[in-house]
Amino acid sequence: MVFKRATQAACVGALWLSSGAGISAAIRPVPVASPQGVYVEIRDGDRPVFSPLAPGASLVVTHPDGVTLAVQTVWTNQGGLLHLSGAAAAGMVLSETYRNLNPDLIERVVTATARSDQRCFLDFGWKAAVQSEFYSFLGPEKTARRYSPSCSGPEFSEHSSQTFPMLGFRKGNMFWGMLGDSPGFWQNRCFLEFDPGNARLSLRNGDGSARRVISIPHEVDATSVYRASFDGWQHLEQGQTNSWTTWLFASPVRSQYDIQLAAHVALANAKGFNGSGLEAILRNTSCLLLRRNLLRPESDYLFISGVGYGWKQWVSDGFWMSRGLGDPRFDAEAQAAVFYERLDYEDNAQYYLIWSVLVKREGGSLDARTVARAYQFIRQHEKDGYFLPPRLKPELKSFRTYHDLLPYEDGDPPSSDQGFHCAALLGARELGFGVTDDDLQAAIGAYRRMFNSAGGYMPTSLQQQQHIGQDALYGEVLAFAVFGRKLLPDELVRRHLETSMRIQSPYGMRVISKGNGDLLEGHSGVYVFGGSWFLNDGANYLDGLIHGMDPAWVDDRLLWRLEKELAHMPAFHESISTVNGAPHGHHLYSWNSGFWWLRREVRRRLGQTGPDALEARLDQALGVLRREGYLALDPAAATLRPRD
Repeated sequence: MVFKRATQAACVGALWLSSGAGISAAIRPVPVASPQGVYVEIRDGDRPVFSPLAPGASLVVTHPDGVTLAVQTVWTNQGGLLHLSGAAAAGMVLSETYRNLNPDLIERVVTATARSDQRCFLDFGWKAAVQSEFYSFLGPEKTARRYSPSCSGPEFSEHSSQTFPMLGFRKGNMFWGMLGDSPGFWQNRCFLEFDPGNARLSLRNGDGSARRVISIPHEVDATSVYRASFDGWQHLEQGQTNSWTTWLFASPVRSQYDIQLAAHVALANAKGFNGSGLEAILRNTSCLLLRRNLLRPESDYLFISGVGYGWKQWVSDGFWMSRGLGDPRFDAEAQAAVFYERLDYEDNAQYYLIWSVLVKREGGSLDARTVARAYQFIRQHEKDGYFLPPRLKPELKSFRTYHDLLPYEDGDPPSSDQGFHCAALLGARELGFGVTDDDLQAAIGAYRRMFNSAGGYMPTSLQQQQHIGQDALYGEVLAFAVFGRKLLPDELVRRHLETSMRIQSPYGMRVISKGNGDLLEGHSGVYVFGGSWFLNDGANYLDGLIHGMDPAWVDDRLLWRLEKELAHMPAFHESISTVNGAPHGHHLYSWNSGFWWLRREVRRRLGQTGPDALEARLDQALGVLRREGYLALDPAAATLRPRD
């Protein structure tokens, strides 16, 4: 029998909400008295959907001496906030609060105060009170399995990785799920376990594993060493108080895609990233890739490129994710995590200088020595206005641009780096370095001279005129977004886009291709070998907007490319194949998250105010609705879903 949702909240257990914020809750926490004490179950209408992992216990606490079931003894309600307290476990005092953020979303905050120094971890999970199918973000979970969104190195070899800490179950066309917060707020300790046989969904802030040294090897990072001591326990000193936030949500669904999108909608509503479905997906990505900077001493926080890359940060990834998250504190922290060995190759020094400007504008402090070294680096590798990135590895001609494996000859400036170089000089001047108008004009002139007039496109580099580069314009878009400065003539940008429209693949622009759009010999159509990278394509279209192309046409092209990106799952990918459109590399990939900010800033600079029509059109395709200040999902209205 299909579990049907009640149309109105039942009276049982709802009285605690009646004097609160006036939310008519569809799912709600209900305090229940038992011989052990007071616990909470989650009801949808009058039916329980989540029950405690252990009878009568609010939390399961694991410590070196064993397991303790934490039982609350007191509950109160004030203004719609359900507060439970009185539990003691492993030398700690535990309390928890529940509140409905909207009718389909509950926030749960667990707080622990240590009476003595403690090692422990807590399970914030639940038992499914409905016979159902279990799901993670990536798909059905039919057998017992564990996941970690933590470091993917050998120290976690017993765990598969997932970026989105989501667990839940489906019955018919309804889904009930649980979300963990960004692992960066849990000391990078965030573990998921599915146990369908016992109807258990476990979300833990540790796994009890022993202390060991973890590291990212030289051959993986190529520039530096990341090494630290780590274990699977939360550590609380006597008198210390920590808290951890999780959420419970409900949504109608018809498919795995709907489940993934419902998780995005719930997290976005919880975090306030809920202006649109596009904002939700992109800013959630930034949030979920935040980590504590445990392997380096420079700062407290950084942004990782994806769980497969470990707890380290490239400059451009940190920059774009900071733009997506939109929080000055974490922007400054992630920028402070950059060290010089991250700056002396590709376009990293240029990104760092631009980033430094934005951090300074928000009142953040800068590492003056590293900023100066970044500036000195870009000037030392400049000739006649061109930026000539040195080799990262002496034996290789690659690692010159963000699209790292593409080779460029010594003395051949890549066009993407040149755009960032111009923007970085603008940034360096704002930071107080002696950049003259002549310096700027030399770099901008060099950028313009790269254009292939005969072919009508910007090539991938000055010497590779036969190869079009679709990463060539996003440095100029960034210069406009940050400094309000156009670097290229209108006609040049328009011709590049007109050529790109004639030659692009059915799935987007190839990051590099022959002048007629064909793949280079030996290229596969994925990653840097002719794949389509969303931020490249998105920046190209935004550059058309900057240079006076029809906004309606730009939005049509952006919507078309967004639908290609989101065709398989509601996530932005490292790249998609230009042969068959399939995602390639990491999903929920880092640097795309900054597109939300980039479009917003371009529109602001152009004086385009009011709601973004592109976001509204994408919401319609996704089946995302706006209700009284929050997002909701209507799968029946969606047009963008994977084909069977």
